[in-house]
Amino acid sequence: GTVVNSCRRAVDDEMNVKVSFVCRTSIAHGGTPGSSAAHKLFLRKSRTPVRVRQAAADASDRVPHNLSDLAPIVLSGRGSDFDAIPAEAGVYAVYDNDETLQYIGLSRKIKASVKLHMFELPELCFSVRCEAVKSATTLELQKEWKKWMLEHLAENKGKLPPGNVQGNVLWSDRKQRTTKKNLTLTDGSRSVVNDSDILEACREVVRLHKTVVFMKGARSEPECRFSHRVCSILDDMLVDYETVDTLDEVHNHNLRNVLKQFGNWPTIPQVYHNGEFLGGHDILDELQMSGQLHDLFKTDGPEDI
Repeated sequence: GTVVNSCRRAVDDEMNVKVSFVCRTSIAHGGTPGSSAAHKLFLRKSRTPVRVRQAAADASDRVPHNLSDLAPIVLSGRGSDFDAIPAEAGVYAVYDNDETLQYIGLSRKIKASVKLHMFELPELCFSVRCEAVKSATTLELQKEWKKWMLEHLAENKGKLPPGNVQGNVLWSDRKQRTTKKNLTLTDGSRSVVNDSDILEACREVVRLHKTVVFMKGARSEPECRFSHRVCSILDDMLVDYETVDTLDEVHNHNLRNVLKQFGNWPTIPQVYHNGEFLGGHDILDELQMSGQLHDLFKTDGPEDI
C-alpha cells in the first residue's frame, strides 16, 4: 500500500545517508570503505530505528481490504466458523442465506456486535465479512465503513443495504443495558467447592434479591440467544434484576448442574422472583405475550416497571 511504500522509502533514504556518513568517517580516520572496521561501523550505524520498523509494521497491519476481497465467514449451521470473527474494533457486513448484503456496520467489538445481530435477527444472519482495524480512532472506523458502503453502492446502482436504509432500526437500535456486574456465588479463591455450598449460595442470592436471572454470560454480552431474550424482556419492562453467570466456573463452580436440582428445571436461563422460580425463556415469553408478566412486576411497585 501507499503507507507501506512511504515507510520503505523513508528507511531506504535513512540507509543511504548512513552509508555516506560511515564511508566519510572511516576514510577520515585512515580506513577504507571496505575495511573490517568500516564494515562494523556501518552495521552498527545502519540499523533501522525501532520507530521506523514499528511504523512499517503498523502500516502493514492497517492496509485496508475492499469488501469484495474478503472471504465470508459462515455464522450458523454446517461450516460455521464464528470464532474466526475478530473481537477487536473494525467494520463488518452481514449477509442472509441468499448472499444478499443486509447491513454494513462498525463496532469497537466486532464479534460481540455480530453475536447480538444473530440473537435478534437470526433469519437475516447467515454469513459475515469483517475487517479488524487495530487501535483505530472513531474517524478511521468511519472512513473504512464509508469505503465499504461506497463500494456496495457502486456495484448496486446506488441501492443501500436494507439495514442501512434511514428509518430501519432493526440493526442499529442497540438496547442500552445497564453495566451492572454479575453476582458471584464464591470469591473464587478455593480450589475445591462442594455442590452443597453452591446450592446454599443460590438460596441466599434468591433470598436477598427480588429478581435474579441465572444465565449464560452477562447482560451486556449474553452467550446464548435464550439468555439474550430473557434480558431483553426484562430490560424492555425496566425491571431491576441481578444476574449470575453459569459459565463462570471460577466463582460459580458446577452451577449449571446444581441449578437442575435447585430449580427442578433442566435448562438455562432460569428466572427467580420474590424467592420463587418464575420460569425459563419460553415461560417468560408466554407471560409477556399474555400480559401476566407486566401485571406481576406492576404489583411490586413503581421502582420495578
